[in-house]
Amino acid sequence: MAGTDQERRVAPGSGAPDDVTDRIRMPLLDRITTGALDEEYQQVAQQRAASGEPAATRLPHRTAAVVVAIFGLLIVTAAVQTSRNAEVAEAGRVELIDQVNGRRDDLRAAQGRISDLRTENGELADARERVITQERTVSARQLLLAGTTGYAPVSGPGVRITVDDSPDGTSDGIVRDEDLAILANGLWTAGAEAIAVNGQRLTGISPIRNVNGAIHIRTQPLRPPYQVLAVGSPNTLQARFAEAGSGAAWYALVRTFGLEFTMENAQNLSLPAARQPTLRSAVQLADENAPKIEETP
Repeated sequence: MAGTDQERRVAPGSGAPDDVTDRIRMPLLDRITTGALDEEYQQVAQQRAASGEPAATRLPHRTAAVVVAIFGLLIVTAAVQTSRNAEVAEAGRVELIDQVNGRRDDLRAAQGRISDLRTENGELADARERVITQERTVSARQLLLAGTTGYAPVSGPGVRITVDDSPDGTSDGIVRDEDLAILANGLWTAGAEAIAVNGQRLTGISPIRNVNGAIHIRTQPLRPPYQVLAVGSPNTLQARFAEAGSGAAWYALVRTFGLEFTMENAQNLSLPAARQPTLRSAVQLADENAPKIEETP
């Protein structure tokens, strides 16, 4: 009986020390797989025995080895793929860093360009203000010159003059073109800023002349009585006219030929603008300060 107990204690597969040692030396993955399979098949065998079914044949260990090999292959494949993905990710990270650095360089260049454009814009704004100031100055000067030369309407205080032929009806008592020219020259000398005769504005190129017995300014004939309007200072215009040489000559004509003449101050005179001359032809001259202009009728 003792021998039988001893044999039972050392029988293989009964949990003897050698079997325990083998299980300890067995790799952990093989032991887990084998133990799991043994326990599962033992449980299934017990259930079939209880129900009277024949016990199933136990899978050989080679099947477990194949499963373990496949599992290891999957792990190796996953590791290789992970390594490749890491390499790709590192390459992508490096490329992304390069792109970020490039965009930063582009941003710095764009910011520098913006700064340059802002500076240029400020300079252009200053230049624009200067041009606007110059334009206003030129416009004011042009308006002043236009009023002085007769090509812009003017209004203001001045003197109103009426001239007519002598009442005696003699030929010497008729007002002539040179008489009105003397009167106009006297007014210019006295400080008149604008002069009009019977609504015809006088300019630097609108002479007073006699055509077929009638006085003309440009091509417009004038009929007596002649109303002469002169814009200027009413406080000094009459006195300076009397002191000027042309004014003295005019007063001599009035006394000599009996011309009718009156001059009075006026506070609100309105003189029309002269008609703009039309350039019909131009010839380049050696002296650029002496342009040749022909005025149309």
